[in-house]
Amino acid sequence: MAKKIFKVSEAAAAVYEKATMTVEDILHLDAEGLYEPLARVETFRNGLDKNAFESLKALSGLDYETLADALGVSAKTLQRKEVFDTGQSEKLYQLADLYAMGINYFGREGFRRWMERPLFTLGNRIPLDLIDVSTGIDLLKAEIMRLQHGIAI
Repeated sequence: MAKKIFKVSEAAAAVYEKATMTVEDILHLDAEGLYEPLARVETFRNGLDKNAFESLKALSGLDYETLADALGVSAKTLQRKEVFDTGQSEKLYQLADLYAMGINYFGREGFRRWMERPLFTLGNRIPLDLIDVSTGIDLLKAEIMRLQHGIAI
């Protein structure tokens, strides 16, 4: 019986390489301003701009109302905002970090679905209902990490 020899070209291997979504990609920011914690503090103090917000909005598929609730402002204020204050900038970063983690694990549409259905491990709460509080975002990230490591319930 003849042995079959399989060759994989680099082009074919590239198809299987998984692209990793980063916070920098989502918010369209320079990695230098986010890598070091003190640089991140300055980035937040200077405020993220409307482009960062719109990029997160487009990627997440969330509407103004949901994002306004998450950032603690009205939808009208959110639409008029050009530069976000320190707290809002930090929250945008946290949301982008959550979405980067979720999209890298579930894929874009899979993560959107995951965010919209009740999770037993969160007391049958819908993940989207937790994004208005930093601790809620931390819980969601911990849940995704458990899934990544194969830890059930």
